[in-house]
Amino acid sequence: MPRLPPEQSDFVQTNGISFHFRGTPLPLSGANNYYLGFAPDLMVQPVFKLASDARMNVLRAWACLDCGAAVGGAVPPGTQWGAYFHYWDAAAQKPAFNDGPDGFERLDRTIALAEQYDIRLILPLVNYWNDFGGMKQYLDWFALSNQIEFYTRSETRQAFRHYIQHVITRVNTCTGRQYRDEPSILAWELANEPRCMREDGKPLPEILLAWIHEMSAWMKTLDANHLIGTGDEGHFGLYGVDCERILKIDTIDFGTCHYYPHFAGEQDPVEFGRCWIRERIRAGERAGKPMLLEEFGWKVDAANQELGKRRREAAFAAWRDEVTQSGGAGALVWMLAASLPDGSPYPDYDGYTVYTCE
Repeated sequence: MPRLPPEQSDFVQTNGISFHFRGTPLPLSGANNYYLGFAPDLMVQPVFKLASDARMNVLRAWACLDCGAAVGGAVPPGTQWGAYFHYWDAAAQKPAFNDGPDGFERLDRTIALAEQYDIRLILPLVNYWNDFGGMKQYLDWFALSNQIEFYTRSETRQAFRHYIQHVITRVNTCTGRQYRDEPSILAWELANEPRCMREDGKPLPEILLAWIHEMSAWMKTLDANHLIGTGDEGHFGLYGVDCERILKIDTIDFGTCHYYPHFAGEQDPVEFGRCWIRERIRAGERAGKPMLLEEFGWKVDAANQELGKRRREAAFAAWRDEVTQSGGAGALVWMLAASLPDGSPYPDYDGYTVYTCE
């Protein structure tokens, strides 16, 4: 079936350094929330309500939850609120998928809620970090220990390709559509913050670039509707991440950068952040692709919360202003949360959580 012209399409597209929807620029304003895809309903809908009330138009949530081995039909270790997506089938001796109500049906619900609230989703497909399984869980499945092997070994690459295919072609039990036909999905991301280094810290950008080439090209054969990003932090060579070269990959549609004040060292973190953001947006301009400030955060000092919140608000305003002035594609705060099922606030595990969108 031929693709509709941009002004008639239900899917977000890119036009130069901007995101567009039906021929009109679509600056992104939103937040991250890693648990939206698999937490209970009582935790998920309030986040959409907060985002909607703040007139956000995008949320970034994990489309991955990788767990250990299920033996004899038992629930595997590593579930979250009883949910899991991807696990090791001990009987079949291979990775398997949980398509039921404590599995992908929770992600079905999240995608349907996004459509209900007129919010679009950016969905990373694996975590570089060990939280929620991540790349390390793939290594554990295949008795591997070096994280580089996630990118290079045939068994891990094939397992990830199978996961991509399963997710993209899944039929949503709430909407009746395959995920690749869901208009509320703005983009897939290969990973959350992928890096590639030797154990001694030597960066290995060529390995990461080859993996990005392979996986993004594979995704494009499965899904002609949605944009694809890497989900990287936007480094210029640090940790094996080369933002400039990633942006040159034809099957990567947009760039991303993540900023937290601890990068600044002894420098003014607000002004350093403006410079960090501006340099990444310039890289996007050189590649002719949008650059999204995909994560940014500020820790509030527990000893002086009122002052800390005022400083955070000033920093956020400065960084968002820089995105606008420099021609960036948008900004997503880390992270927006609401409450637990018992009504208590979701814990601020990393010190960057916000609960209101003032």
